[in-house]
Amino acid sequence: MRRLAMTALATAALAGTIAAPPPAGAQVMFGLSYGQNVSQGDCKALASKMGARKVWFSRFSGSKPDVWDRGLEPAWGVGCFRTQQECKRWLYDTQTEWPRLMNFTRCAQGLPARF
Repeated sequence: MRRLAMTALATAALAGTIAAPPPAGAQVMFGLSYGQNVSQGDCKALASKMGARKVWFSRFSGSKPDVWDRGLEPAWGVGCFRTQQECKRWLYDTQTEWPRLMNFTRCAQGLPARF
C-alpha cells in the first residue's frame, strides 16, 4: 500500500512539471514562453482623446525567478496613462513584481514619435 501511495505521489509531481501552462499574458511561440506582457493603457486611444503631448508614458522590462526553478521569467511592456500618478503606480508595481534585470524609463509626459 505504501509503495502504491509513493508511486501516485511521484506520478502527480512529474505530471505537474511536464504540463505546466504558461502564464495568461505570456507570449508563446512553438510552445515556449518568451515573456509576460505587462503593458497597460491604450496609447493611441489616449492620444486621440487627450493629445499625444498630454499622455504620461513609460517602458519596462524585467524578470523574476521562474516558479518551476528553470531560471528567470521575463516581462516587458509600455504604459500610457492620463496622470503622472497612474503612471508611477504602474511602474512601481511592475518593478516590485519583476525585480530582476530591470530596464525602464521614468514616467514622462508626451508619447514617443513611433506612437
